[in-house]
Amino acid sequence: MKITVLSMLLLPAVCGNASCRAQEKGNTVPETQAGQEMIVEVQELVPIESDRSIRTTNLDLLFRIKDFDTPDFKFHGGLTVSHARGTITRQTGSFQAGTLKEETYASTATGAGPVLAIQTELARSGNLSASLHGSAGVLLYDRDFPGGASRYEFMLRYGPTVSYRLNDRQDLSLTLRGMHVSNGQGFNSHNPQYNALGFGVQFLGAF
Repeated sequence: MKITVLSMLLLPAVCGNASCRAQEKGNTVPETQAGQEMIVEVQELVPIESDRSIRTTNLDLLFRIKDFDTPDFKFHGGLTVSHARGTITRQTGSFQAGTLKEETYASTATGAGPVLAIQTELARSGNLSASLHGSAGVLLYDRDFPGGASRYEFMLRYGPTVSYRLNDRQDLSLTLRGMHVSNGQGFNSHNPQYNALGFGVQFLGAF
């Protein structure tokens, strides 16, 4: 008898709590549903230094690495293909010898290599969300790049992303990216690093 009375008292509370949870779940925009996520992004970046007049176009193909995920961060890994074109201006010669001068070098090249990206969501309202993105990769180019450097370069990118949820499997995003390219050999003539800033369009699909 006691068990029956206790059951009658607890049943409405349990059902009510379940109903509230179901309602909260229905009001929340779900994360992209799938076993795998793929991101395709195209970026166009322009120079921010007068002596590094190099425009850069990047294509990223990334896949979610769920084993690396934490409650606050998502990880993606994949491939970056980059095409850069322009010139750099550098000082050559010696001040003591009186041969110091500025020379301009052609700096057009295409490279590709692996990249690891990390992303954290800052805010979400309905189908709109804002997040912060960072990535690091190492690219091998088809020639020394920029002029006077090496065949390999490290590429660091960072910036915000604004996304719109198209459905439970697709997002469309606009990105703002800063970029630093360097071969890591320090501040010298063998490492004519450059920086750029630009926009991108990103598509996330789940399958």
